Formats: sequence, C-alpha cells, structure tokens
Amino acid sequence: MVLATGLVRALDLPVRARRALPPDGLLELVRAPGAAATTLAVELVLESQRAGDPAAWIQREDGALFPPDLAAAGVDLEALLVARVPASHASLPKAAELVLRSGAFGVVVIDADGAALPRGEAWLGRLGALAREHACRCVLLTAPAEGSLGPLIPLRLAAARRRLWPGRFALSAEVHKDKSGARPERLPGPLVYAGPPGLP
Repeated sequence: MVLATGLVRALDLPVRARRALPPDGLLELVRAPGAAATTLAVELVLESQRAGDPAAWIQREDGALFPPDLAAAGVDLEALLVARVPASHASLPKAAELVLRSGAFGVVVIDADGAALPRGEAWLGRLGALAREHACRCVLLTAPAEGSLGPLIPLRLAAARRRLWPGRFALSAEVHKDKSGARPERLPGPLVYAGPPGLP
C-alpha cells in the first residue's frame, strides 16, 4: 500500500512512513552531476499539466533547458511558460515572484543552479507564501555544493541515477532534509528512463 505524493509516479511512499510530499510551497531539488534532476523537474511539469494546470520554468539567459526535449518527454509546450532572465542576483527570485503572484500555475520550476541569489531568506519567505496561497509547487533546482538554501525550505531532495542496462536508467530521489527533522531515507520505486543518444 502506498501514499500518493503527487510528485512523480515513482515517488510514492509507504503509508507507514507517513511522509507525504507537500502539494504546494517550496521544494528544493539538488542537481548533482549526472543525476538527472532536470528529469524529475520535468516529471513535476507533466504532473501539473495532467491535472489541467499550466507550468512555468524560469532560468538564466544561458540556461540549458531545450524545449524540443521537453516536447519529446510529453510536455505540452503551449501550456509551459519559459522565462529567461538576466544573471543578476535578484532576477530569478523577482521573475518567480511575478509568475507566482498570477496564481495561474500548478508548478513553477526555478533553475537556480549556479545563479547568484539574494542574501537572506526574505525572498524565500515570499515565494513560499505565494506558492501556498495559490496552491502551487515552487521547485528550486540547485547544485549540491551550494548547500541548502536555508531553513525556509521544508523539503530537499537529491536525484540519483543508476544504469540498469545499455540505454536504460533508474531514476530515484533521496530525502536530504525535511522540516520534520525525521531521519532522511531513500524514496522507493525508481522510474526507468531511456537515456539520450551517446550517454555512457
């Protein structure tokens, strides 16, 4: 028996764990090298679109998001807002705040990997409050070396990729931090994906 998390098909948790992922608010997803955290973020976009809600993806001007790959994964590009913003320290949070204030999105992904972010936690507080107010999940993609964005992040997950056989990979997630202070544990049930051509 599982307790649906609403995150992705693979991230369903045993009822005994009593650990449901929040349907709204802030979620930090660590993008370790080769871990395919972007794939998990795309699953969140798909979940939102399947529920009938548009999604937004915010990144720096030099961000690596490639919309044809999203379309190949099943994302409806007409229901996806992609915002490319300047690399200044306030650009990503400001753009995310404007998008969240609209109340029009089921999920907003902020690719903050390597981005300059404001000091302090006021911006996280604003984003978290807006996400909860509008029943939206706000996902921040970060790099592991940066450490957690702070105590206002209730849940921090790290993606893990494992090769099953040539061209097929298992993708799972591990809880690195949660606000409850419970002992981190691996989330069961990895998704199986086909790797892109040339991926070793």
